Amino acid sequence: MTRDGWKGHGRARGHRACPAELVDAMGQLFLHVRDHIERGAQSYDLPPPCAKALRVIDGTVSMKELGSRIQCDASFVTAIADMLEERGLARREVDPADRRSKNLVLTGKGVAMRARVVDELFADIPGLRTLDDRERASLLRLLRTMLRREATAAGSEDGSAA
Repeated sequence: MTRDGWKGHGRARGHRACPAELVDAMGQLFLHVRDHIERGAQSYDLPPPCAKALRVIDGTVSMKELGSRIQCDASFVTAIADMLEERGLARREVDPADRRSKNLVLTGKGVAMRARVVDELFADIPGLRTLDDRERASLLRLLRTMLRREATAAGSEDGSAA
């Protein structure tokens, strides 16, 4: 057993990847994805958060839901909405079901930009572009398993899960 609690760091068949190797690989992949999105967003004259927002706005989305889906603070969602409005890509509307809430709705120009961004930027993600359908499905299952287990563990730590 090693210092980090993992057995066998050899590269032989059946190698059990240590956490440091996994963290390093995920970090490298994250940098490739981040750089790809930043370069792609620049080519559309968009800040990367706006490109990410366009990807998830399909029709109408509440500001709160947008923040949740692109993992950013509510105050930054307001800045994203401002940038999208300034570019004529989206507009804010009062939510008819809850007049205290605002929704973001894409304009015609925004719908066209969304189609381009989704087709040209988010369809060609580093690391995913070389995987076949079976490998992508397997990766998605692993990621969802990881997220589900983290959510369960977090719930257990704060006493909200059984």
